[in-house]
Amino acid sequence: MEENLTLIENNCGIAPEGIVYVDPGNDPNFVFTNDPNFETVALYDIEGNIINVNSWFECAHYVSGGWSSTQLTNFQGDRFLFFSIFSFVIVVSLFYFSNFKQKYANK
Repeated sequence: MEENLTLIENNCGIAPEGIVYVDPGNDPNFVFTNDPNFETVALYDIEGNIINVNSWFECAHYVSGGWSSTQLTNFQGDRFLFFSIFSFVIVVSLFYFSNFKQKYANK
C-alpha cells in the first residue's frame, strides 16, 4: 500500500481522516460503502473499461489494482501492421502483373 500511496493520492486525492485501508482482495461479497463527501471519480483500465467510484476507499482499491483516472489510448498496432502489409502486397501484385502483362503483350 505504501508504494502505491503517491499513485493513489494522484488519482483519488488525500485519504480522509480516520480511513484505514484494508485490502478486501477479490471477495465477491464485499460491498464498498458510498461516501457522500467524496466526488465521484471515473477510473479506466488498460483495456478501456470504465468504472465510477464513490468513496476514497473504493478508489484506492481499484488504483492499487492498476486502474487510473487518466484514460489510456491503446494504439491498434496489429491492425495498422495488417493493413500496411496488405496494402503493400496489393501494390506489388498490381505492379508485377502489369509488368507481366506488358512483357507478354509485346511478343
